[in-house]
Amino acid sequence: MKSWIEVPTDSDFSLANVPFGVCSFPSSSTLSSTTLAPCTPRCCTAIGNHAIDLHLLAEAGLLDNLLMTTESDESRCSEIITNFHPRIVFSQPTLNEFMSCEKHVWVAVRNRLLSLFLDSSSISSSNNHIQIAIQADNRLQQNSALQSQCMHPLSTTLYHLPASIGDYTDFYSSREHATNVGIMFRGRDNALQPNWLHLPVGYHGRSSSVYPSLASSATTAENDCERNLVGGEKMSTVRRPCGQLQVDPLDPAKGSIYGPCKLMDFELEVAFFVGGPTNTDYEQDHNQQQQQPRGRPLTLSEAQDRIFGYVLMNDWSARDIQKWEYVPLGPFTSKNFATTISTWVVTSMALEPFRCETSAGVQGGGGEPVPLEYLKDPNYGSYDVNLSVSIQPSSTSASTQICTSNLKNMYWSSAQQLVHHSVTGCPMNAGDLLASGTISGKEQHNFGSMLELSWKGSREVELGGGEVRRFLKDGDAVIMKGWCQREGSGRVGFGQCSARILPAIPFPYESSKENEDESTAMQPEERYTNFKLYGCWWSSCSWTVRIALAAKGIPYEYGMINLDEKALTSDKHSSITLMQQQVPTVLEFMDGGNVVRISQSLAIIEFLETAFDHRGGRLLPLDPVARAKVKEIVEAINSVTQQLQNSSVMGMADSISGKEVLGNEFRKQAIMSGFSSVEKKSCHNSQH
Repeated sequence: MKSWIEVPTDSDFSLANVPFGVCSFPSSSTLSSTTLAPCTPRCCTAIGNHAIDLHLLAEAGLLDNLLMTTESDESRCSEIITNFHPRIVFSQPTLNEFMSCEKHVWVAVRNRLLSLFLDSSSISSSNNHIQIAIQADNRLQQNSALQSQCMHPLSTTLYHLPASIGDYTDFYSSREHATNVGIMFRGRDNALQPNWLHLPVGYHGRSSSVYPSLASSATTAENDCERNLVGGEKMSTVRRPCGQLQVDPLDPAKGSIYGPCKLMDFELEVAFFVGGPTNTDYEQDHNQQQQQPRGRPLTLSEAQDRIFGYVLMNDWSARDIQKWEYVPLGPFTSKNFATTISTWVVTSMALEPFRCETSAGVQGGGGEPVPLEYLKDPNYGSYDVNLSVSIQPSSTSASTQICTSNLKNMYWSSAQQLVHHSVTGCPMNAGDLLASGTISGKEQHNFGSMLELSWKGSREVELGGGEVRRFLKDGDAVIMKGWCQREGSGRVGFGQCSARILPAIPFPYESSKENEDESTAMQPEERYTNFKLYGCWWSSCSWTVRIALAAKGIPYEYGMINLDEKALTSDKHSSITLMQQQVPTVLEFMDGGNVVRISQSLAIIEFLETAFDHRGGRLLPLDPVARAKVKEIVEAINSVTQQLQNSSVMGMADSISGKEVLGNEFRKQAIMSGFSSVEKKSCHNSQH
């Protein structure tokens, strides 16, 4: 099956998709005077490289007389849907009113759009599931004037939150993720908490800080999710949060300080929007003599029909803030500062052909707890949605994919999450957002957060070009993608969920510095400035430090050392280094208002690694034993061989022996012996 609208083969928005979203358009767009202004958000769909204005399709009468089809073993019949008013519904600035309709309305609208986009000449009896019930409707295809008004390039479209989100709940439903985190903090034997296999664990999030990916300027003016351009794409931004940080990671009794988050993380998630009428019954209120709505639990069958559609989600996390605050009630400010979602909602109807088993296969197998009756899902499963995360540092236009996962890595299904959420009688409203929690697979490259990929900061994640990360840096763009595809069918994708991190803006609390020295509160780039490296062009130590500075991305001025006798014994030389008559390698910089000079390459590298731990490549191994072995080799070279190559030492050896030849032979034998010892030690270390 094919559309008369061009759809690139790699487009997320094929005829098999037909997602829903809310868009506005540049003021230069050509719209008739009787319609909404271009800058006014309205309901849209997407196909190929175009956003389609549903409001204009409704105004043109193309969404009238929608049909609801019912089937039985004996017959198939259709009837016109009443009490649905597309002109009103699709002129709204959110999808909430459309979401609040029953599922048969969503299906009917999607089917009508499919028929309007379908090229009747491409239908064949062997085509996929869509064409069985869809007949081509060429009214839009033959109306070029309407096409020019309702079809807009995605590249110039402005995106908004698809719904007014009343409530947002985040679950913790990937067993692989929950197991990884449990192992880190409680050990392998107690990885899963006792309740985890009995119910979908979740917590209430903050809907006011859910931001759209590829956000419009109108939206970003109202929150701290500014618009940016990355690689030619519009990209939202989020700001690194400030909050309370534990002073001593090993001793919470020492209290906290205020400052910017240092361990910022992403979480790869998929979320769904609740749709349909609110699950309420009416009870008589005897005090007020009137009926009051009361929430009631949903059944699994009802829950399936209440899932409108899915979006990608990045639930940003401040891990160090979370560590201090989460006991005993769970995360709070570490999670409420920003959540980014993709803007096109992929319907449950579009995902249905990709239904599959979860990574668990079954629930309650192998002697594990069987879900209680209300959570037993006869259609237990998930969707085969490929997921990926890439990071693009601010220093490059290239991004590096750091992990892949899949929505089937879920133990608790979306329907089970919704049923459990309502089990107490909680009313679930159209536009409510329920998220999966971090989705991780079994292998390291399938982990869905930096916390897991770096294993709590103990290992590096390579980005290419010498860049590494353990957690996210300012300027990093996190780009999430998700899609389904099978042979013979177009891609069903979500578009991007992307945002770039902006530096923190410290809150003006004078009291926040009472327990913190001012120098330790500053970022290294603020505290250490004006770097200058003194050295000689042929000095190996000087080149070692040059490489280290480049690896950390630290700009510096180079000061050439004059090697004649007068220069080496001058007052200027002695002010740079205490070691007269030696070729120095000295790093000079400002620490606040103080001039600091560090000589000796190993000491300089140790400083750069400690002070700029978050930047660039790693200079020394993270593992303590490996670091000690590296320094052992370096110290051996410094103490045994390096000194004998200095011109001052060479001169003393010649003067003591009285002959240059004897001095050279002494140096040769000593250096060869030293290198031989170092070589043996290096071989021993590599084997152990």
